[in-house]
Amino acid sequence: MKRKVSLAAVLLLSGAILTGCATQIEKGTSLLEEKKYEEAAEAFEKASKKSSMEKEAYRGLGISYYELKQFDRAKEAFETALEKGAEETPELYAMLGASCMEVGQYEEAASYFEKGSQSGEMEDSMKKEMLFNEISALEKAQKYAEAKEKADAYLKLYPDDETVQKEAEFLSTQAGNE
Repeated sequence: MKRKVSLAAVLLLSGAILTGCATQIEKGTSLLEEKKYEEAAEAFEKASKKSSMEKEAYRGLGISYYELKQFDRAKEAFETALEKGAEETPELYAMLGASCMEVGQYEEAASYFEKGSQSGEMEDSMKKEMLFNEISALEKAQKYAEAKEKADAYLKLYPDDETVQKEAEFLSTQAGNE
């Protein structure tokens, strides 16, 4: 599975800084940039206790936990951020889907990758990555027919991708084995 997490982390929190959110959000963001993930998590945890900063704090907390490889906690924090009204960005869904993959929740991961690929404007490389990860998640969930369908749709957009061409061939052999 492909990941572009560090850049995504900064993009996710840039809105919080630009809107002048409290010092703990800024502190947590700075700590993320310095790769001090445990300290960042502490700052975001403090910020999460203030209702005016919840959604930004939970996004930051999710990124911190993700970087600490505490994927179950990252998933929970990202989902809470969405429940609190965080902006539904492709980056947020990518990290949420990747967190689900890491804890073996493949169908849920595929759902988040799909939402992410449809959640707004993004660079083509990000869309390609999300679609690829959705196929991978469906395959791991043993949803071979659905994964094959997604692979075929992917290849209409990116016909020269040899990796997915081979994957589609494999999925063809598995589609009846669900």
